[in-house]
Amino acid sequence: MGDWSAVVGSYLNSGLHAVATEMEEADIRRAAESAGLNYTLVHLGGVEDKAGFLGTIARALHFPEYFGSNWDALYDCLTDLSWQPAAGYVLYLASFEVFDSAAAAEAETARSVLREAARFWEENRVPFHAFLPMQHNPDSSAVKSVDEDG
Repeated sequence: MGDWSAVVGSYLNSGLHAVATEMEEADIRRAAESAGLNYTLVHLGGVEDKAGFLGTIARALHFPEYFGSNWDALYDCLTDLSWQPAAGYVLYLASFEVFDSAAAAEAETARSVLREAARFWEENRVPFHAFLPMQHNPDSSAVKSVDEDG
């Protein structure tokens, strides 16, 4: 992908995005930072279940202590990032495929929550992007193809 700034710079592109390789992470980070967006790298290597996913994302995004460690609480925190005020948000979920392979149903729920959070922010005209490196067969119904949407 050539111009990540075109993807992350607009709330109209908000959503879940599949990227072909984790090597693009640095380019996505630079584009987010140059657009003035909050960038968070979430390392999911070794995460194999819901509790691990929720704990990892909560730590990475510095969720408040009242975070309830369930899917509803994840949505609530993703749509109220008041402790991290920014012009927009970019999450890069490194090694998402590890989680997806170990807990496919939970990974699909995670994708659903991320999509819903992106819709919330889009409706509020705030960019919100979650990037999932999907080297093995990205499911086009689950995530936007950056090549098509970018």
